[in-house]
Amino acid sequence: MTLIVLHGVESTGKTTLGRRLAGTFGAQFLPEFGRAFCEIHGTDCSQDDLIAIGRAQQANIEVALAERPLVISDTDSLVTAAWAQMMNGEVPPGLLAARKADLYLHCAPDTRFIEDGIRVYGDPADRTRFDGIARSILQQAAVPAVEVRGDWEERYRIAAAAVERLVRRRSLS
Repeated sequence: MTLIVLHGVESTGKTTLGRRLAGTFGAQFLPEFGRAFCEIHGTDCSQDDLIAIGRAQQANIEVALAERPLVISDTDSLVTAAWAQMMNGEVPPGLLAARKADLYLHCAPDTRFIEDGIRVYGDPADRTRFDGIARSILQQAAVPAVEVRGDWEERYRIAAAAVERLVRRRSLS
């Protein structure tokens, strides 16, 4: 079982990149539970909402890993922890305690923000702040991460190379 998570600020291509990587590597792509939650309940999330979102995403990850050897997830509890810090000023400890990915692909906010009715932080200062929080969460969790940046093809090239290295290492073990 190998888990790869797309991490970072909204509107940085995580979903598109995750789907493309899943197709390339024959992995299961797992969509972001928080997006579906916010489409139903709105984006003004309480700390309890974020804990529920993190738990649901992690439960979906566990089911996916039981079904497929390689899963690429559009977020996990560490991304939700960054949202909790950004929205409510604190990180619930349970979000940091959940299963960690084998690789995090941190998507830098060097892309144009695209409003879609659900996204919250389009202001450049907010995106920079959120990116800092997301990076800090990765550091606190001491997890392996690769920075993905550049145009869409460069992002894919960086991410695919990182996934390829991980898959190759795993197959040699």
